[in-house]
Amino acid sequence: MSDQMVLQTQQWPNRTYRNKTGFNPIKEDGETGWGTIHALTRALQIELGITATADNFGPGTQSRFQSRWPSGIQQQKQGDKTTSNVYGIIQGALWCKGYSTGSSITTHFYAGTGNAIRGPKVDMGIGGDSTVTVDIMRALLSMDQFVLLARYGGIQSIRDTQQKLNREYRAYVGIIPTDGLYGREMNTALIKTLQAIEGYSPDKATGNFGTGTRSKLVEIDAANAPTYPKWVWLASVLLVCNGYPVQITQDWHGATDAGLDQFQKDYALPRNGKIDLTTWMSLMTSKGDPDRPCDACDTRFEVTSELLAHLKTSKYQIVGRYLTEPDQASKQPGDYFKAIRPGELERITGGGLKYFPIFQENSRQLSDFTFENGARHAREAQAAAHRLRIPPTVIYFAVDMDVYEYQIDQVIEPYFRAIKENLGGGYGVGVYASRNTCSKIAKHGHTISSFVSDMSSGFSGNLGYPIPANWNYDQFAEISNYAGKWDLDRVAHAGRVAACSSVLSSSSATPYPDPGPAKPEEDPLLAWSKKTERECLESLGKASHPIRACRGSIGEFILEWLRKPEYWGDKYGGLWRLYTPEIPSPSELESARQICNGVCKKQPAIKGLIPNRDIAHMAATAAGCLEWGIEEDNKEYGLGDLGGWPLDLLQIWGAYEREDDSSDLAAWLEKHLGSMHEGKGFGYKDVLADADAWLIARNMIHNPSSNALTNAMRDVFKQSETHRIGRFYRERFGSRADNVVTAFKKVADGIDALGLKKILAAP
Repeated sequence: MSDQMVLQTQQWPNRTYRNKTGFNPIKEDGETGWGTIHALTRALQIELGITATADNFGPGTQSRFQSRWPSGIQQQKQGDKTTSNVYGIIQGALWCKGYSTGSSITTHFYAGTGNAIRGPKVDMGIGGDSTVTVDIMRALLSMDQFVLLARYGGIQSIRDTQQKLNREYRAYVGIIPTDGLYGREMNTALIKTLQAIEGYSPDKATGNFGTGTRSKLVEIDAANAPTYPKWVWLASVLLVCNGYPVQITQDWHGATDAGLDQFQKDYALPRNGKIDLTTWMSLMTSKGDPDRPCDACDTRFEVTSELLAHLKTSKYQIVGRYLTEPDQASKQPGDYFKAIRPGELERITGGGLKYFPIFQENSRQLSDFTFENGARHAREAQAAAHRLRIPPTVIYFAVDMDVYEYQIDQVIEPYFRAIKENLGGGYGVGVYASRNTCSKIAKHGHTISSFVSDMSSGFSGNLGYPIPANWNYDQFAEISNYAGKWDLDRVAHAGRVAACSSVLSSSSATPYPDPGPAKPEEDPLLAWSKKTERECLESLGKASHPIRACRGSIGEFILEWLRKPEYWGDKYGGLWRLYTPEIPSPSELESARQICNGVCKKQPAIKGLIPNRDIAHMAATAAGCLEWGIEEDNKEYGLGDLGGWPLDLLQIWGAYEREDDSSDLAAWLEKHLGSMHEGKGFGYKDVLADADAWLIARNMIHNPSSNALTNAMRDVFKQSETHRIGRFYRERFGSRADNVVTAFKKVADGIDALGLKKILAAP
């Protein structure tokens, strides 16, 4: 929206400086932006006698300003008739910041402008008179905000800290934004504050976390906290900035212990209850302590027997390697620059190490990231993974460059959307990128795991951003000339996704049908559900208002109808009626259910018509998840699980016991679990039904609406069958078999306690 005073601010420099060397006229639209700020900056530089003007308030401008006004620009006395264009620049900057001077742009600095100056000073946290010093002028000629930006994630406690830094550490940090957002500028200011606490003078406090700063770090904990109040305060600030709800104070509290423990857990640091050197560095820089122990690495070099031996000696257990490289088809394997070579993965796993795959084709300029390239890269990565006989796992697609916030949404997001829509074969989508890029692409729903390029600590997407919630690998240090021959990156491993410990045999590279990603709108069940959902919505719209209010339950009604009669009669002793009851109250809910049941009955048959799809099973299992909720802890079970994978595991266990032979359990399960041939329980159809049900129900829970069912199906059915199964395994169990065992043991023990095992395990 156009602002009249901003418009005057744009008109005034255009009129005053249009013919001056170094000034660039700006658009007069009444909207504050960088163009207006740059014009005012260049106008000030012209007034300071600078001919080679620039858009930034750099050291040259600061030096000239300080020389001209060593004590700052003072407010005029009322009778002083002196004029100066600099006064007009100050007024324009104030209007752009939203502070009224009480009049249009003038060349005077009277009380109206003076009062306006006090406004941002209060918001900055410094207060004081109307004097405009060099740091105040620099702050005015910026896009920095000095009010809480709550709608953009600003936090009041962070704003309070920013004001404290401006007030108490101004000689070190200057004037920083007080918007409540933790970003690059505040991160640098906190490092300077640390340097101030360590005893550095302002001119020595650079904001760079070097060896000197590291050497003066103090280890603190609950016991010695009273001796180091400033250190405790800084640590609490850093915990809050990294997203942990502790109180910012000079005293060590129980919440400090809890926040610290969670931070160390989330960042895969030793959970020792101390803010030691490693924790300090992880709190303040993206790469953290480059010397901290780790068990993973990545390299462009072939893992030869010699390199393998060195890696094992250095206690590495996992190595990241590249699936492909540009123009690989024209090269002999011995000439590959970074691509995995024939027999290399077998050598890695045979030597007792594990591996994870990385895909990078250029990816160092924005033009590399297009929707078309994303689709092509997904297919190339899948083909390479199949050729190398890599089992279903996460493939990390690289964004090996610094990407700004707007570029993530405009360029990187479509690229990963295309990857998600085109990657099949049971492989999941991961991303290698800066913290912010990883987090934002995950929030878009395009990736399930992140490989963070924290080693690039200068990336704008790393500074001031917490580590992504779904991080699995964290690249934090580079070793040049490792063992005198190789370059190696040191990588922390969170264990959320297990590394690959094997290579598929040639006969099992594609164990199940994988038609590849399909257009979800062409899925027969989605098309059926979409039509049914629409007609239910229309029918409820014609009912009374209380019944119309039940439109958010349409998806549940459809699932309830689809599970009948297979999962509603006396099967399993009538447990499904108890487990997923159709609550008849209030009466409006039951009336809405009956209306939707009538719509469902009018639809053409759908069950039994889609290969590999047990729709009734899927619907019943999803209904259980909706009734009892989704368990998000990988190693726990919830009541919502009972109607899905645990029930099917019990069935196949019952089948094994009935065989009454001496077959090895592991071999027997490998042969029968997920089999395309019916008869033993928990076959391929069952696995797919359980996976689809859990994924669909979770989406419906997180995104409630009258179209929740079809929206969820559309998201799930973008992926191939085996990809959906793999996604379920990763997202429900973190791709860890031990989590399946732990969760199943707990649920099986609970079933035993209820005396239900025999019923559920019956043929």
